[in-house]
Amino acid sequence: MKTKFFKIILLIPFVLLSISVFAQSPVTPAKGSKERKEILDIFREDFESPVLFKVNHFLIQNGWACAEVTPLENNVEIGDQRWGLFRLNNGKWIPIEWSKNIEIIDDFELIDLPAQNSRISKLIIKNYPSCPMSIFSKRK
Repeated sequence: MKTKFFKIILLIPFVLLSISVFAQSPVTPAKGSKERKEILDIFREDFESPVLFKVNHFLIQNGWACAEVTPLENNVEIGDQRWGLFRLNNGKWIPIEWSKNIEIIDDFELIDLPAQNSRISKLIIKNYPSCPMSIFSKRK
């Protein structure tokens, strides 16, 4: 009887730890963090000169990230906002070609953050089932 009791007591921390790992909510990476720099640097590859970004949306959860940025130069917007989907692979963030196998109805679906177009977010999740839907939602 005592042995069963002790086994149950020993299992409780593991169960609680498991629940907390799977119940993580999305987080916005802090300014200066490794994740934030790596992902913003992927956006910077589209520009010839160094550029800063106004970050409109940035959430990470379970090795997935969704970010929406507006490029700035001297605090003036120098281009349209853009967004991307990223996956952590072997410790490095890589961009995901989310539109692969998705029929695009119009150009606005390519521009809008999936939270603003639920059809796109649902199709992304269908193609990438491990991607959490919560990274697309706007933080309140």
